[in-house]
Amino acid sequence: MAETTRLLFVVAAALGVMVSTAGADEYWLTYEGNDLPENEGWERHWGNDEGSHEGEGAIRTVEDGILTMDSMYDLRVYDYACHYLYGELDPDPGELFVAEWRVYIEDWVGDYGHWDSKVSICSDEGWLLAFGLFPDHVESQFEGDVYIPITPDVFHEYLLVSWDMRAYELYIDGELAILGSFWDDHLSSKFSWGDCVSGAASLAHWDYVRFGAVPEPEAGLLLALGLLAWRNPR
Repeated sequence: MAETTRLLFVVAAALGVMVSTAGADEYWLTYEGNDLPENEGWERHWGNDEGSHEGEGAIRTVEDGILTMDSMYDLRVYDYACHYLYGELDPDPGELFVAEWRVYIEDWVGDYGHWDSKVSICSDEGWLLAFGLFPDHVESQFEGDVYIPITPDVFHEYLLVSWDMRAYELYIDGELAILGSFWDDHLSSKFSWGDCVSGAASLAHWDYVRFGAVPEPEAGLLLALGLLAWRNPR
């Protein structure tokens, strides 16, 4: 029952059905594939093993709402987008943190366990999550035994939710895939995604990336969703 209730929170949040919370600092930041990330409000970081802003970064194209990032020509390349929120990333009481992204990792080269495409979340108090994205699986960087197989050659939708930036739930294509924990780190208040690693290479197609602190849905909505789930069991 507890897991069902938490999933209904996530469903309601994903549908954008929220109740306002007085005095809360809700926010919602997105990348929708309409232009390069830096033209949609994100900071771009790129370079290679010689340093920041060295080389050209990944080969990037935008077509039909999809950003393609290709670093297969050089394993040394990294190229990623990020937002720094300076102490304003975490949810307040009565809110939850939600992140969602849709991506297709077409190809990857590198040593075993060396990811390239990644989504990383750093809380205001220095708690960190990082997901390495591969053509056929997902890894949690700081949870060594977390390895989730996925179907290759297709897009996948990811939805992450956390109430306290210590524990999290990750859903892949609507299914609960990971119940996990953040890792204590020195970074803070940052969300990043893309080709994050020098030493591996990938060909990735990004449809959207969205994250924010949103108010929890009201109890009446949860009841309605609960009745719907009861009447339409999976």
